[in-house]
Amino acid sequence: MTADQIRGGYLTVPRLKGSLKTTQPLIEHADPLLNEKAALQSFTAGMAAGQRIFPISRVQFFRIFRKLAAAAGLPEHKRHPHLLKHSIAMQMIKSGAGIENTRQWLGHRSMSSTGEYLKVSDDEAADAVVKVLS
Repeated sequence: MTADQIRGGYLTVPRLKGSLKTTQPLIEHADPLLNEKAALQSFTAGMAAGQRIFPISRVQFFRIFRKLAAAAGLPEHKRHPHLLKHSIAMQMIKSGAGIENTRQWLGHRSMSSTGEYLKVSDDEAADAVVKVLS
């Protein structure tokens, strides 16, 4: 991510593996710890256009994420940065945001890629049946 990807309260997200490039609004929040718009605009104000905002490699980020995930008590098989993308996708779908909005936010070209997030566990399916039959 580079400083020039943040403009006018929006973040342009280029993606790998043929996914869509999207432009998303930065979130404003009354709590300064959750106000990404103010924090990123302030942080990048004096940076050169192509300057990396977080000067670490993907490997370094992966290692940091795994360490923090372990400290948070996540099981070993869930200690991967993709968990963040999966989490926001599942929250969007469960909140009723719609599959098309979720697809666009994630930058998927294909609806079938987003459809992977529609899968539920056996326990979730069983709970849904119990709820319907109750």
